[in-house]
Amino acid sequence: MSAKRVALTAVAVAAAVLGYFGARRLLDRRAAGEVTMRHMLDLAARGDTTALGDLVHAKCRQAGDARKQCYEDVFVALAAEGRVKEALGALSVLAEKDREVEREGHVYTHVIGITAWNPERDVGQVFASCNGLFQSGCYHGVIQAYLTRDADVDSAEVAGICDLIEGRQRNLWLRFQCVHGLGHGLEMIWNWELPRALEGCDWLPSAWDRESCYGGAFMENAVVAMPAHATARLVSDKSAPAAAEGEDHSAHGSGHGSHGPDPSRITFKLIDSTDLLYPCTVVAARYWPSCYRLQGGTIARLVNLDYKKAAKECDRVVPELRTHCYLSLGTYAAGLTVLDARKSIRLCTNGDPAYQPWCFVGATKNFVDVTSRPEDGLELCRQVPKGRNRRQCFVAVGEEISVLHSNNPQERARYCAMAPSEDVEDCNYGAGLLREAPKGLPISPGDTAKD
Repeated sequence: MSAKRVALTAVAVAAAVLGYFGARRLLDRRAAGEVTMRHMLDLAARGDTTALGDLVHAKCRQAGDARKQCYEDVFVALAAEGRVKEALGALSVLAEKDREVEREGHVYTHVIGITAWNPERDVGQVFASCNGLFQSGCYHGVIQAYLTRDADVDSAEVAGICDLIEGRQRNLWLRFQCVHGLGHGLEMIWNWELPRALEGCDWLPSAWDRESCYGGAFMENAVVAMPAHATARLVSDKSAPAAAEGEDHSAHGSGHGSHGPDPSRITFKLIDSTDLLYPCTVVAARYWPSCYRLQGGTIARLVNLDYKKAAKECDRVVPELRTHCYLSLGTYAAGLTVLDARKSIRLCTNGDPAYQPWCFVGATKNFVDVTSRPEDGLELCRQVPKGRNRRQCFVAVGEEISVLHSNNPQERARYCAMAPSEDVEDCNYGAGLLREAPKGLPISPGDTAKD
């Protein structure tokens, strides 16, 4: 046998050996993955969310997008088994170990909610299994999943779904989660055609419901414009037929697939880098307040997170709507800093002093929205220097408390009493506990009075 043939034979044998052991390792990894998932489901069944979160953290040690996909796969598996509370509990534990999870928490909660509901489950019961973790994304995901089961949703269904879910229990905070989720869902079933989704929100009977729905639609429009929009992929996949045995799922695109509503076919322009106030500049006037309340994140990203430049863009908005734009800068600041009070305060202390108070309104409300804990908003406001920004901050905390405890004035008073003594009155005012406004309140938009 020639030396060349011997060499080729050796290479072939080596390749076969490596192939065998490579395949063996792949099978071992798959088996280990199955064991890990069974262990996770066992921990979920026992309600041990601390151990479950630790196990997820240990399992998903990849870097970057691969780690995100691993986390997402775990939460999809748990939610598909009806383990919503346990998935949320594990997510909370995981966020303490991985700062990126805390930053992306709202997306993961959407994923859990979307996966949790299917046509064989009662939508009201699934909705009730969610909680307020990371801005209540689980609630929104359930509504998204419910709506996207059928693109032929009509006005009667949109107008009645939140009444159906709410039942006899009247809870303003839960109702907001439902109607806000409607806005997300309408965007998705109509392939992110924002004007059509907003018109769908107009089917809701009350102005409060409509405004809350508009906010969901504008938020969905902003989020889907970002790369790797996980919830878009996931809802798309839920409408897909089951794959045949042995079918290569990778052929359907990244993540959980690309069936159903296809983001690549969106005809409405989601973002315009030449007009930082878009889409607010092209929608009907009745949608402007809701649009500008969500525009801050888009502006901040387009100016590379330079808050001085971002505030100047908000200053282009007509005065009667400028507070909404500043508020949205505060909302985004809280998320951008992952609820870091000191950094949020620094970002909000930019722009026109006459409108800065509303940046603090957005920040403190987001602090509370993310965790559903008024204490987090109170702690932010404690660190704001004395003056109009601080006063408006405590008013905003009071407003959040009034939503969380709309039927319990004693509970509202209890939370406001946690504020520093000189700020309790401002909190009580925001919480609707005072008949008359304290001296110096309310602060008027554009007021240039010095602190």
